[in-house]
Amino acid sequence: MTDVEDVLADRGVDFDSAFAYALSPAMIRLIIVFLTGWLLLPVGLLVFFTPELVVGYSGIVREAVGMVIGLAVIVGAGGLLVGGLIGALFKTIADANRYAASSE
Repeated sequence: MTDVEDVLADRGVDFDSAFAYALSPAMIRLIIVFLTGWLLLPVGLLVFFTPELVVGYSGIVREAVGMVIGLAVIVGAGGLLVGGLIGALFKTIADANRYAASSE
């Protein structure tokens, strides 16, 4: 049975190439999308649960509007968060498969 480190050493994957791949322009964009969603999600939750911060203390209708705004931010942030994460994972797996196919 082969050792995992021996297989990786034969493939030419080291710290420098892995770090360069993680900082490639496509991965940077996906990481930015993920981090944007990660930062906007608490903001949306704050606006949803305390709508008076956005619209003030002036009735049920205005608070409902504030909650809808918060819900829209939550859904958008969740989409960015999940999309960035799944996109980065998919790109990593697709590039690894392409690399494995080309090195055979």
